[in-house]
Amino acid sequence: MMAKIYTGIELGSNEIKVLVQEVIGNQYHVLSAVSVPSNGVKKRQIVDSKVCASDLLHALKKTEEEIGLKITEAILVLPPHMATFTMQKGTSSIEEKVVQGYDVKKAMKDAVFHQYDTGEELISVLPISFSIDDGNSVFDPKGKEGNVLFSKVVMATISKEVLAPFLQVFRMVGVHIKDYVFAPQADYETCESHDLNRKMGAILNLGEDESSVSIFNKGILIKNENIPVGSRFVDKDLSYIYKIPIEPARTMKETFAITSYRYADTNEWMEVTKTNGEKLNLNQAETSKIIESRIQEILKLVKNAINNLTKREISYIIVVGGISELAGFSYLVEDLFGHKASVWNMQELGARHNKFTTVFGSCKYYHKKCSFLEENGTMFKEEVISSFVAPKKRGVIGVDGSINKFFGHMMDN
Repeated sequence: MMAKIYTGIELGSNEIKVLVQEVIGNQYHVLSAVSVPSNGVKKRQIVDSKVCASDLLHALKKTEEEIGLKITEAILVLPPHMATFTMQKGTSSIEEKVVQGYDVKKAMKDAVFHQYDTGEELISVLPISFSIDDGNSVFDPKGKEGNVLFSKVVMATISKEVLAPFLQVFRMVGVHIKDYVFAPQADYETCESHDLNRKMGAILNLGEDESSVSIFNKGILIKNENIPVGSRFVDKDLSYIYKIPIEPARTMKETFAITSYRYADTNEWMEVTKTNGEKLNLNQAETSKIIESRIQEILKLVKNAINNLTKREISYIIVVGGISELAGFSYLVEDLFGHKASVWNMQELGARHNKFTTVFGSCKYYHKKCSFLEENGTMFKEEVISSFVAPKKRGVIGVDGSINKFFGHMMDN
């Protein structure tokens, strides 16, 4: 079975991330996962296109050096700011009397045709169900016989004004955007399982400047809220209290302190240099108190957001994002949310850090979308892939049995 290779890109406030994923059958392999400092993005919005493009170009070059391939196409991860979600219905005739991928695509296109104004861009179409000749609803109608296919979908759009700076950056680096995906959708795809697809729950992504709270019902993103607090606030607390620069504060947070104070060591010390040049010895336990206080505040805001977004009982809470890698973080999550909450543990070889959950999920999302619509969405020529894929990976076969709940930008395909 021929491998497929995809590239996902996230322009974050702290880092730009590029991940290249190879898929053979139902096996996902990370070929490269690169992150570089981001200087042209604030609160997930591009504030300096030239600087952002320069940083992205740097990340692309590092990635290309690792995989030995030129990146010309990619999936763009978008923040869910100002996104609009509406339910739509569509129909299409079944050409061969047996539903195939292009019949599904036609029915979904019909559902969103002329349903958004010229100032908006269609980002994703989330299928809820299909039926044939007004029969019973199914999620995957392919292979079933009939004359007319009916679709029920959730259409997601975003303002072209919001999207324009992202498009400009990609034009500047010469990369074509093959598809879009909202960050929460990509996060869910990384965590997705048969069990989660039957439940209602929340995915929390605690970012640098903001924290995203997303509610999913049976794998469908139904509500989202962004809270203007993130891990940078911890750095600022440490910097202000100890009068040290931001970077040493960040390093201390990530390598020295324990997020949960009760597990910190009162006998552990770290020397730092204050802004005025003086040396200062910091105790792990005292430093951890400061960090724990701020993270508890962030988690309480997140909990309030969940309660505001839905009054229904949720079955799971999964926390992702770079801050979730901090030592002792899972204890605070369990203390506040109970047994239904967990911190995601990214275990993919080559991307074993929770900061890569979104870009990893963006590639999985796109692959499953293409498989469902029976399209070949690989971003590299097949002759290049055949010479690139390692011999030990050739011959691995399998059928991807899980169907993604999200479908990206369709009008250009």
